[in-house]
Amino acid sequence: MLASNSCLLTDISDQLHEDSKKVNIVERLTRHLDDGIPKKALISYLRNVRKWIPDDPVVHIDDSDVVKPYGHKFEDIEAMKRGEDF
Repeated sequence: MLASNSCLLTDISDQLHEDSKKVNIVERLTRHLDDGIPKKALISYLRNVRKWIPDDPVVHIDDSDVVKPYGHKFEDIEAMKRGEDF
């Protein structure tokens, strides 16, 4: 991820410089991601991250509607939400 400057598996696979086809590398990486994070690694990560979080963190939640006045593909999005035919 650091070498590719990306979290996209296709970009990461380019930086691995392996002889395998890109699709095979991406499938392998995907399978490993599906396995989840090992518990020891997760505990270690959380222990380190906890050092950087203040005692009283500020969390901002933006619950405003997304407005796209010129988005033609969004014309019937409200009808879709309500389950109406459009």
